[in-house]
Amino acid sequence: MNISQLSYSKHCILVYNNREYFINYHPIKNWKKLYAEQNSGNWWKYAKASIPSSACILSLILYSNATTTDTLGKSSLHPIYISLENIPTWRRNKEDAKQLLGYFPILFAKNDKEKISLEFKKLVCETFHKSLKFLLDPLFENENGIDYKINNRIIWFFLKISTIIGDWPEACTYSLTYKSASSNFPCYFCLVQKNNLIDTMQDQIILRNRENMMKYFNNNTNHLVSLEPVENYFWNIP
Repeated sequence: MNISQLSYSKHCILVYNNREYFINYHPIKNWKKLYAEQNSGNWWKYAKASIPSSACILSLILYSNATTTDTLGKSSLHPIYISLENIPTWRRNKEDAKQLLGYFPILFAKNDKEKISLEFKKLVCETFHKSLKFLLDPLFENENGIDYKINNRIIWFFLKISTIIGDWPEACTYSLTYKSASSNFPCYFCLVQKNNLIDTMQDQIILRNRENMMKYFNNNTNHLVSLEPVENYFWNIP
């Protein structure tokens, strides 16, 4: 076992027929921080630093996935749910800790030729992000946050979308990256070329973010990073 990108140790478990057998393991050292709930992580720390000190974070989780609704696979729906990262994990995993926001429209092409056309592909992306805007814009109307009464106490919150849960095609739709593993930059999370994904060092990874994706989009060079020619809804929310 020789994986240069991973830090691990090994311990001899057995000597048999003059051959040593090792267990390879990753040690947990006492100086390493273990993360449990999201408010113990760095994202929460940075988000909290971006709002007034007397306010709190209301951390939103979105989950969506197109689902067939019959055994023949001819009918489908595309629901989106919302939950709160403020709710402890053990409670959040229960059914009543999630709320159905709505159903995305599912576009149907008139034939296979239209289905694979660039125009139809762009329309699908635009419709998805217009739907997100319709559903989520009311949450961000007030730039000064919102007040909620919890246990007879008024708490000042700023809403932040912290987590989006979905499969790979769904993640590509949110990030507007190409849904093709053979594209030059198939990862929706970073800007690593496909030929380098199997041997990537941490210092070589450039993350996709609002700034660099908007730059490619505004310069009409989005195709260079496998980005759809559609404005992303998340570029315009705090």
